[in-house]
Order: sequence, then C-alpha cells, then structure tokens
Amino acid sequence: MVDAYGRAGLHKDAQAVFEEMIRLGITPTMKSHMLLLSAYSRTGNVAKCEDIVKQMHKSGLEPDTFVFNSMLNLYGRLGQFEKMEDVLTTMDKGPYVADISTYNILINIYGRAGFFERMEELFQSLPTKSLKPDVVTWTSRLGAYSRKKLYKRCFEIFEEMIDSGCYPDSGTAKVLLSACSSQEQIEQVTTLIRTLHKDKRTALPL
Repeated sequence: MVDAYGRAGLHKDAQAVFEEMIRLGITPTMKSHMLLLSAYSRTGNVAKCEDIVKQMHKSGLEPDTFVFNSMLNLYGRLGQFEKMEDVLTTMDKGPYVADISTYNILINIYGRAGFFERMEELFQSLPTKSLKPDVVTWTSRLGAYSRKKLYKRCFEIFEEMIDSGCYPDSGTAKVLLSACSSQEQIEQVTTLIRTLHKDKRTALPL
C-alpha cells in the first residue's frame, strides 16, 4: 500500500499507511522505509526524506546504498550539490558501498548542470573504486557535451566507449546525434553506428 500510494503521488496517504502499521504494532521494515522515502523523494520533499533516514537510524536500521543513492538523486535534482557531496563523503568512509549507479547519478547531475570538470573527475575516479563505466555512465557523460553541441568531444568519448568494450544502446545513438549541427556530422554518426550494427549483427534504432 505504501508503494502503491507513493507511485500514485499520494505521499500523504503513503505516510498514513506507514503510521497505521506502527499503531497496529507492526514494525516497519527497511523496505517500508525505502518505499516511503521514494514517495517523498518524487515530490522533492527534502526535509521529510531526511527525517525518514533519521527514523531508520533510530529504529536500528542501517541505510543501504539504495537509500544513499536516492538521497544523492534528490539533492542533485534540486541543485543542492553541497549536500550531495556530503552524502558521497559518507559513503566513501563506509560501511556503505558506492556502486556504479551512485556514480551514474553524480555524473548525470553534474553533466546536466554544466560542471564538466567535476563530472570528468568522478568519471576518471571509477577505476580507483574498482568500478567499470556502463552504457548509462557513458551516455550521461556524452549527454553533457551533447547539450552544448560539442560534437568533436562527443565523438571522442563515443570512440573511447567503443574501445573500452561498452556497446552503445539506442539512447546513446540519439544523444550523439543530438550533438550534430551539420548534415556531414549526422552522416558520420549514422555511418559509424551502422558499421557497429554489422559487427554486432544487431539493429540499433536511431
């Protein structure tokens, strides 16, 4: 019920169900807290989300990577970068383990905000964390430059992606195409992607 109300945007109803569980003597589980957190995160209610995380600690529940990633995403969406960095610092100190989703969130947010230097710093740090960029990581990085129509840089990153052994999906292709500002560039991209299709014997919709 908490999840259903949360997905429907009825966060007050989700909260009511959560409180009713407590009233009936049912101890909310980690999942119950996470579902309520997701419900309030969708509304951008930072104060309530922070309160839920505090409730977890009081209940003896240790927030996991999913919870921290949710808070990272929330702070990032609202432009609260200092709080976002505080969460990352907490994760780095442990025992919480940052995963590739953690860095995908950070790279996407900083890229969208135009903070290329911080985005690249995070991307370059992945090997030191024993993490390998996936298609989401590469596409988010590409998207940052694509929004600025920096075609040459996008093409360089795309080639890096292929050389690393990460195969692009349709989202990657669309991001790369959106960086194009001439017919010549569009033809260059479509030719490259069609060549990749033949090599993989798959169809990647453009």
